[in-house]
Amino acid sequence: MLPLKNKTVLVTRSKEQASDFIMMLENIGATTIALPLISTAAINQIQLSESIEGNKFTWIIFTSPNAVKFFFETISPQQINCKIAVVGSKTEEHLEALGIKIDLIPSQFTAKQLASEIPVKQNENIFIPRSNLAKNTAVEILEKRNCSVETLAIYENTSINYSKEELETIFKKEIDFITFTSGSTVSSFMKLGIELNNEKVICIGPETAKVATQNNINIAAIAKPHTIEGIIASIKKSLTN
Repeated sequence: MLPLKNKTVLVTRSKEQASDFIMMLENIGATTIALPLISTAAINQIQLSESIEGNKFTWIIFTSPNAVKFFFETISPQQINCKIAVVGSKTEEHLEALGIKIDLIPSQFTAKQLASEIPVKQNENIFIPRSNLAKNTAVEILEKRNCSVETLAIYENTSINYSKEELETIFKKEIDFITFTSGSTVSSFMKLGIELNNEKVICIGPETAKVATQNNINIAAIAKPHTIEGIIASIKKSLTN
């Protein structure tokens, strides 16, 4: 039984991260269209080395697989001697593959939930390596808990542009679902000036959905859990409602 047979799903996440998602969709019958909307690249590598060499942090918080990827392109796992907190099972998997012990994964896969649940003491030092477009929600919560928080953008998200002809070729096809896995993919989508028709929009989590709502995009579902597996579960559920 292929539950997504005859259904077409648009995948907007970066080319580097899309392959697993596409394979999972196609394994259950979906036709997929890849439209990578962001590319990523390392930045501030010298500053990252300097921050970690000080060994002053009690916790490091990783909020995405990209944060793990770009962090450990510069830093050796052997340099880490503090506690580690992560948002999401995929981020956890990337760290475990490096032999890194995880000390906290929150009950809900959001940075806000992690900042609320992390067992920190007053004046503990926390480091958050992140993207250049990251929000400060977690930072604000941690600072209200009297923690000292240092952030550093270690990678940048850049929008990918497409010609009018390229977009017309893609969107002349019937698309059943459009998936967004970050707020930056939503923002990049809006910059392209694409008009939605009857496609159902599935967002990976509440922060992504918030950006979509701010751009007047109607959301069919928010994934639970906030993972690509959760997106697929939401797509399946929408077909039975």
